[in-house]
Amino acid sequence: MRSLRPLSVAVAVAFAAGLSASAWAHHSRGNFNLEEVLEFHGVITEYTWRNPHTFATLAIETESGETEELLLELNSVAVMTREGWNRDTLNVGDEVTVFANPDFNPNKNLYYSNYFVLPDGSLMASAPGSAPDVLPRPPQREVDQTARSADLNGIWRSQGRFGPGGMGTGMGGGMGGGNTNPPSVSLGGQGPAVGLPLTALGQAEMDAYDVAENPGFRCETKTPPWLFSGVGAHQLVLDSDSEVIIRHEIMDVERTIHLNMTDHPAGTEPTHLGHSIGWFEGKTLVVDTAYFAPAQWGIGNGVSSSEQKHLTERFTLLDDGRRLQYEYTLEDPVYLTEPVSLSPTFSLDPGYPWQDEYGCDPEASSRHLIQ
Repeated sequence: MRSLRPLSVAVAVAFAAGLSASAWAHHSRGNFNLEEVLEFHGVITEYTWRNPHTFATLAIETESGETEELLLELNSVAVMTREGWNRDTLNVGDEVTVFANPDFNPNKNLYYSNYFVLPDGSLMASAPGSAPDVLPRPPQREVDQTARSADLNGIWRSQGRFGPGGMGTGMGGGMGGGNTNPPSVSLGGQGPAVGLPLTALGQAEMDAYDVAENPGFRCETKTPPWLFSGVGAHQLVLDSDSEVIIRHEIMDVERTIHLNMTDHPAGTEPTHLGHSIGWFEGKTLVVDTAYFAPAQWGIGNGVSSSEQKHLTERFTLLDDGRRLQYEYTLEDPVYLTEPVSLSPTFSLDPGYPWQDEYGCDPEASSRHLIQ
């Protein structure tokens, strides 16, 4: 094997010059130092194509001449596919250069990969906005800007190429990727929730926040409305007079909204997603969800929920069916001192390459915790 050595252990100047701070905000990783970018040159020794995180290992030669193996975290299959990756983009034995952020824990040999320079000299970013704009990029999929929904049916994605930092704007605002200012209220994305009116119990949880406690690292799904955050797509299916189906790409979540009901049936068993009934007020779909089972981080990132959680959602078409406004009011007197109301906006994307089987892998989900 060819002798290997890190090219640099300092901030990569070319990278810093080509990447704006706003791009980082869209892809925060709480356990990584996003202010420091390291450059490594080495040989791929493993490439694991799985959800929710793809991983690779890179063998480098240290200053002492010994071989050291780094664990590189990339993104989900959905995000990487949109950036042009597939399961054969990397192969064991490939000699590559990697620009990455180190884990805050210096005892971990773990890094979040921003982009790779492949053996043929081409550039592959692991997420939108994670590589300098000055370098060539693979062609991006064109979104049909003429598509319209007449009845809420369709695949909807967060506005902005990469989406929000986590349901983070106030009532009446959007979730557009163009807004680089931190939200005043957010259920949280990769980082913790912010600005929520927390009870003493809720604040105690937030004060003890530990990213390693994220239920997603055990392949446990989010609950609504937090399900609408993140980079995945969401699909509304209205082909029945008795129910509406809401599908969330990440974690293969599917919700059923029961129409033609005026109340939740007595004795309904609490569940992770709750029991939802819906009706139309004009062309707006209104959904009422109750009977939630208590859930760790059921409010948002770092804040749990109780059996008293209650959710009201309103889905309304905007711009002649080009956009969808999602308004919700979330209540839980155990963790919130008052209701929280937010209103993100989504865009129609009928050609989106939906993953029919997300297939969260528990080992891949928590691998970065045990490295």
